Amino acid sequence: MKQLILISTLISVCLGQAETLALDSLSTQAEVELPSIVDSTDLSIENGYKGYPWGSAFNSLIKSSFTLLLDDSTNLNKTFAGKLGIDSVMVVYAFADSGFWKVEIDFMIKQNNIDELISNYRRLEKNISAVYGSPKMLNQKESGVSSAFADPLNQKFSRASYRSNWNVNPVIIELYLNGNILLPITDLPLFSGNFSFLKLVYYNPDYMHSSKKMPEKEIIPSIFDIY
Repeated sequence: MKQLILISTLISVCLGQAETLALDSLSTQAEVELPSIVDSTDLSIENGYKGYPWGSAFNSLIKSSFTLLLDDSTNLNKTFAGKLGIDSVMVVYAFADSGFWKVEIDFMIKQNNIDELISNYRRLEKNISAVYGSPKMLNQKESGVSSAFADPLNQKFSRASYRSNWNVNPVIIELYLNGNILLPITDLPLFSGNFSFLKLVYYNPDYMHSSKKMPEKEIIPSIFDIY
């Protein structure tokens, strides 16, 4: 009889310990799950970027194949690096008072060939147009010397400014190339550094809000106040 009572007591103690461990496990799991992870099943650009909804809070985690490089709570930006198709990119998620409002994609491009820059721009423009139709706006300008320019003592820039715009209500898509190549290519450039960039931006104006005060407009006197 004493043995039965002892066995019953041991079983009660074990069950109590198991319940305590289970509660501790649930508590730990709840702590790990914060902050919330946004995992939308709607992958349309109207809803967000790659399943991350417009208007999401800065502290919500982004499920992405990209590698997180910088989590900037001061400027409300999160910077990632990765691959989009054949292109190496830097991707910045931007947040405002109303939440996630923009993703800005910088393409890693060669800086020594203006024709290659334009070719990459047109490839991206064609791919975007295949999904969203022809651009609503086109702006293309080329200036400066040609790639055949060959005077190293009188170096000059070859320039290309291309911009395309798509309206996918409520989202606006902007593709922008700012190409500036110093020619001729030489080991002794007059100006060092990279002067070109190729960007793709998706943004939702509905979430483009900031509580920061805009600088006051300068009041320009009337011509009649001067003369």
